[in-house]
Amino acid sequence: MKKLILVNGIPASGKSSVAKIISEHFNAPVLSLDEIKEPFMAQFADIIDRSLNRKLGYAAYKSMFNIVRDAPTNTLFVLDAWFGFRDKSILSEYITMADSPAILEVWNKISPELVSERYKSRCVCRVKGHPGEEYIPELMLLAGKARPMALSEVYTVDQDLRCDDRDLIGWISQHLK
Repeated sequence: MKKLILVNGIPASGKSSVAKIISEHFNAPVLSLDEIKEPFMAQFADIIDRSLNRKLGYAAYKSMFNIVRDAPTNTLFVLDAWFGFRDKSILSEYITMADSPAILEVWNKISPELVSERYKSRCVCRVKGHPGEEYIPELMLLAGKARPMALSEVYTVDQDLRCDDRDLIGWISQHLK
């Protein structure tokens, strides 16, 4: 059976850092929505807008699960994405299609103030095509209402506090047995 650890949270919530901690400990590959879509965004930098960015996100999302589907049995993957940008039913469908009934979710909770600060600081270095600073008010609202997908057991990392890596790894280890 394939196993998935969904590292979920809104943009700038710390998903990639948490995914790296998990990946290094379990020697598992990370499939990142942004890492899949950004090379395509770079090719279309002059014409990319929010609509095209979203479509590329949809394609990257499906690609992540296609890779999982085609992987050997007993492979563990860490998936780094804001899963809430798609309906929960699509996530369920993709998990089923990928033959991955064993899933865990690591939810990255973040305050509106911290997500605003993080997003603003990375606007200058992001691949062209990501929303700019004009997205911050929307992102702050999202930080207040976003929730985990909760299709399985959920571990919450509060990004406004220091993440206890040992506790996170212990929780995952216990639930992967």
